[in-house]
Amino acid sequence: MNGTPMNERNRTKIFRILMCIIALLALICAFTYMVRSIIISENNTKKFLAEAFLAFAPGQSMTTDATKDSQDKPTGTDEDPDVTDSSNAGKTEKVEIVSADLSETEATIKNYTLSDADVSRLPGYEFPFSCDPVAPTVLIIHSHPDECYSPDGATQADRNFPFTSEEKDENIFAVGKKISEVLSAAGIITIHAQERIDENTVGSSAQDVIDKYLAKYPTIRFVLDVHRDGVYTQDNRIVRSVGYIEGKAGAQLMFAVGSNPGGGINYTNLAAAYKLTDMICNINPGIMRSILLRQETLSQQYAPCSLSLYVGTTGNSLSEAVRSAELFAKYFAMFIIGNM
Repeated sequence: MNGTPMNERNRTKIFRILMCIIALLALICAFTYMVRSIIISENNTKKFLAEAFLAFAPGQSMTTDATKDSQDKPTGTDEDPDVTDSSNAGKTEKVEIVSADLSETEATIKNYTLSDADVSRLPGYEFPFSCDPVAPTVLIIHSHPDECYSPDGATQADRNFPFTSEEKDENIFAVGKKISEVLSAAGIITIHAQERIDENTVGSSAQDVIDKYLAKYPTIRFVLDVHRDGVYTQDNRIVRSVGYIEGKAGAQLMFAVGSNPGGGINYTNLAAAYKLTDMICNINPGIMRSILLRQETLSQQYAPCSLSLYVGTTGNSLSEAVRSAELFAKYFAMFIIGNM
């Protein structure tokens, strides 16, 4: 008679002990999950932010729509971004601006080096570095800081106009500013160099500026040198390279990739240009031009990954260039997050 209550008390005690053990295990699991969430939440937050921005980016190219713009494809263009033809300067007061589609449907490379590029290496290329999600990752510079564009809606330009301006809200600096703003909003810590690069002034070269920031922020992985291109037809008309972003005209984009010092291909830089071009071609066709592989270094040897990005041509307007810069920055953010 007296054993039964004792057995019940023992069972109750054992049950309570088991419940305490289960509760303790549950607390341990919850704590472990919380710690893991803290570790990955920052990267996930950045990814979600970038994807949210990206949701606004996709749009179909409308370059074949004759109701939008004349597609006067040049019979020949000078696609070397450092070479312009001034031989006819002064012969006429005005020169026509013509719209042209210079884009490619997929990532292609125009090789101006003495080396053969092994394109098969590029799609699966693994970058030899990682990015710190809470430290400066991108440095934007302008090695040609005064490059500017045509006015909105312009169909002609003065023959002798140099397409330069020292006003930062009118020149290529405004394009770099937009890229910096979008990257920062997507969680990519970005530095937009304010120094004026002048290769003819001691201490002001692209290398000097890059070295300065890398010394201060060794976590920088990408240096982006933002330019404006200059393209002309064979009869010296100014080309406006135009594609469409959600039905609005935008400047077409192009990467230039330099060689290693002494020659040879820098596959890290080329792979980054190739993957970004391929990404944008697949989602927003009509915007990307062929990658230019150059024999010169283009000051791209000083950082883990460096690219020269050409946003539009002299025939584009600043608003078109800024629109395309915003599109590029959204995809660049996704690209960087994918390599963190």
